Amino acid sequence: MLHATVRLPEPPTTGQLRMGSAGIGANSQHLIRDGAGWLPVMGEYHFSRQDPGKWRTGLERMKQGGITVVSTYVFWHHHEERQGIFRWSGNRNLRAFVELCAEVGLDAVVRIGPWAHGEARNGGFPDWLQALPIHHRSNDPGYLEHVRPFFAQISHQLSGLFHSIGGTSGTSTDGAGNTTGSTGPIVALQLDNELYDQPEHILTLKEMAQEFGMHAPLWTATAWGGAQLPADEVMPLYGGYPEAFWEDAHPGWARGSRKHYFFSHIRDDHSIGADLRPTAATGPETETATAPFATCELGGGMPSAYHRRPIIPASDVSALALTKIGSGSTWQGYYMFHGASHGMGELSALQESQATGYPNDLPVISYDFQAPLGEHGQLRESYHRLRAQHLFLAEAGPDLARMPMTLPETIPAGLDDAETLRWSVRSDGRAGFIFVNNHQPSTDALAAKEGIQFTIELADGGELTVPRNPTTIAAGAHFVWPFNLPLGDGATLLRTTTQLITSLPVGQRTCFVFSRTEGVDAEFEIALPTDDGGHLQTLQLTVPPGSSPVELPVSDRVCILLVDDQDALRLWTGEFAGASRIFLADSLLATDAVLRLDVTAPRQDIGIYPPVDHVTASPDQVGSTVKKLEDSGPFGMFSVDVSADSLATTLPAQLRKAAAGPAPVRIGGTQNRAAAPVDADYDHAAHFHLDFAADQMPEGVQNLLRITWTGDAARALLDGQVLSDNYWNGLSWDIDLTEHRDELLRHGLAIQAFPFNPDAPIYVDESIRPGHTTLEITDVSILHQGSIRLILA
Repeated sequence: MLHATVRLPEPPTTGQLRMGSAGIGANSQHLIRDGAGWLPVMGEYHFSRQDPGKWRTGLERMKQGGITVVSTYVFWHHHEERQGIFRWSGNRNLRAFVELCAEVGLDAVVRIGPWAHGEARNGGFPDWLQALPIHHRSNDPGYLEHVRPFFAQISHQLSGLFHSIGGTSGTSTDGAGNTTGSTGPIVALQLDNELYDQPEHILTLKEMAQEFGMHAPLWTATAWGGAQLPADEVMPLYGGYPEAFWEDAHPGWARGSRKHYFFSHIRDDHSIGADLRPTAATGPETETATAPFATCELGGGMPSAYHRRPIIPASDVSALALTKIGSGSTWQGYYMFHGASHGMGELSALQESQATGYPNDLPVISYDFQAPLGEHGQLRESYHRLRAQHLFLAEAGPDLARMPMTLPETIPAGLDDAETLRWSVRSDGRAGFIFVNNHQPSTDALAAKEGIQFTIELADGGELTVPRNPTTIAAGAHFVWPFNLPLGDGATLLRTTTQLITSLPVGQRTCFVFSRTEGVDAEFEIALPTDDGGHLQTLQLTVPPGSSPVELPVSDRVCILLVDDQDALRLWTGEFAGASRIFLADSLLATDAVLRLDVTAPRQDIGIYPPVDHVTASPDQVGSTVKKLEDSGPFGMFSVDVSADSLATTLPAQLRKAAAGPAPVRIGGTQNRAAAPVDADYDHAAHFHLDFAADQMPEGVQNLLRITWTGDAARALLDGQVLSDNYWNGLSWDIDLTEHRDELLRHGLAIQAFPFNPDAPIYVDESIRPGHTTLEITDVSILHQGSIRLILA
C-alpha cells in the first residue's frame, strides 16, 4: 500500500510581486485571472522563422492542441541586421503576429530580449552589435544606448496590444505616445534570457521597457542555472528537457535530464545552457519561492546539433510534462511547440554555430526541434499526447492551480532508483489528483509495477484508497486520477481509476469525459444525494475492458463518457452544428459550421458526440466520399475516403556524383566538439538530383517532400540556394515544396549528402548507428497533404 497525507494548503503570500494588472496577477502559490486560479498552457512559436502565410494555421493548430498562450522571441538580428535599418514587415511583422494571436483567441508572451539565444547567431545579437567593444548584457552605458532604440521599436510595434484595463474597449495614450487601456493579448514580457549574474541589469531592462510604454501584467525571466534575479521584480520561469543536444557526444541519455521524470520540489535545472556558462551553476535547485512554480521551456522535442543527435519519442515529452504538473507547476510552457526554420539573413546565416563562438553547429536552415507541430506544421504523436493533457488542464486548471503538491511517504532514493513507483498528490485537503509516472526514456526504461494501491489521508482525517484491489501499473504508463471531484447536481466522484479529459453539456446534462488507464480496470465510485435530499448513496461502476466507448448515466443531470486510452489521443473538442461536441479523428480543426480534416490516409473514421444524423463533404470538395457507419457506443461514426493515388508520389533520386568519402573530421568550438561540413566540403559529397513534373505537385495542397535516408549531413539546394538541411538522426527529412513549385519545375532539387562515419565523435542512438561508412537514400516521396471540410448534411 502506497500512502500520502494531504493537508489544507497554507495561505499564499500576496502583494510581494511588483506586477499584476487588469485582473491578472500572481501570489506565492499560483497565478490569478479575474479572481480565479489560472493555469496557462504556453507554447513557443517563432513568427520570424516562418512564412506569415502559415501563421494562422499554426496558431489554430496550437489552440486546438490546448495551448492558451503563445510565446515568441524577438530576435534582434532579424530586425536590425544593418545598424539603424529596422525591418518589421513580412515574416518579421511582430505586430501582425500578435494581432493574429488575439484574433485566433490566444494570449501572447513576447520575449523582448535584447539577448534571446534560441540557437540563433550571437544569441540574436546583430553582428555589428556583437563586434562593438562594450560589455554586452550589462548596464554598460555603451550597451544600453543601443538597446534603447531597439526597445523603442518593439514598443511601437506592440502599442495597444497589452492586456491592461480588463473589460474596457476604449483607449488612451501615455507620454510616449503609446496606446494604453486596451484589452490586448499580451499578458507578459520576458526580459533577456539565461542571464545568470546580472540582476541589476534585468531590473534596468524592465524599467527601460516601462519607460517606452510597455506595460504587461506580468514580467518574467528565465531562472535556471541558479540565476540571480531582482527580487520580486520578475517571475522566475524554469525548464526541463528530455535530452540535451548541448552535451558532448557521449553515448546514452543525458544524465541531467533524469530528474525531470521524478516528482519533486526541484524547480531549477543546472544543466540547461551549461555549455554557455563560464562557470558552473551554484545555489540550490530546490527553494522556497515568493512566486509560483512556472515554466517556459519544457522540452517539446530537441534539435540535432552536428555532434549530438538525439531522438525524442512522444512519450518522453508527455511524461515529462505530466511530471511537472504533478510537481506543482502552475504555468506549463513548452519550447518548442511549433518547429521553425532559421532562414537566411541578408548578410549571413542566422543560426548558432562554432564559427560564431558557440560550442555547437546547428543546421543552417532547419529548426524543426521534433516539436509537437513540426517545422512545416506536421502533427506528431507528441501533439496528440499533450492535447489530452491540455484538455484536462482546461477542465481542472482553475482548481488545480490552487492545489499544492504533496509527496508520498516513500519516495525514490535517487536518480537511479527504478523500482520505487513515482507518484504525487495535488490537493486542497479534500479533493485532488493522484499523479503517476512510470516512464523515462527508453535507454533506461522502467518496468511494470505490480500490487499497486494508493491510500490518501485527507485533511479531515478521512481516508481514501484506490483502486479497490491492487493493480499493475504498466511499463511506460503516466497518468492522473481525480478523487472527490464535484460533478454537479450534488454528485461527487469519490475515486476512479480513469483519467479526466473534459466535460460538455449534452441536453440538460453535463457529461464528463474520462479515458481508461492502460492495463487497469475502469472503476468509478460516486456519491449521490437520495431523492429526499437525505444522506448520500454510493454508486459503484466497473466497466470491463473492450466496452469503450460507453456512456454511463449518473443522474438526471450528470453522465460519464468513457473512452479507451488510444481514443483519448484522437479526441478533440469544438463547436459543430450549434453545440459543443467531442470528436474522434486523426486531425481536426472545428468551427461552428465546418469540420476540417487533414487527409493523410485513404480512409479516416470520425466519431461525433453527441451524434448527428449525417455529415457530408463541402460542395467544393471533389474526390472524397463520406459514409455513415454503424455507431460506436454513443458516437455517431462516419468514414471519409479518398483515392490513395492522391496522397503521395514516389520519386527516384538520381545519383549524379558519388561521395569522395565521409565529411572531414574537424574538432572545434569552445567545447572541442565535432564541427559540421562547410560549404567547400560539399563539393566532395554525393550529389543527387530530383526532377519534378506538374502532376507530382498538385496545386491547392501542401506538397511535403519526405526523404528516408541514412548518412551524416545533407542539404537541399534550389537553383544553387540552400532550401533545407539535415543532420541524420534516424528520422525522415521533410521539406515543404509548396511555395517553390514553379522554380522546382524549372530547376529540380539538388541533394548533397555525406556518408555517416562511424569513427567520427558524433552521437546517434546506438540502436540505429551504422557500423560502417554508410550513405543510402531508401525512399523519396511527396506527400500531398490537403484537407476535407465536412458540413452538416
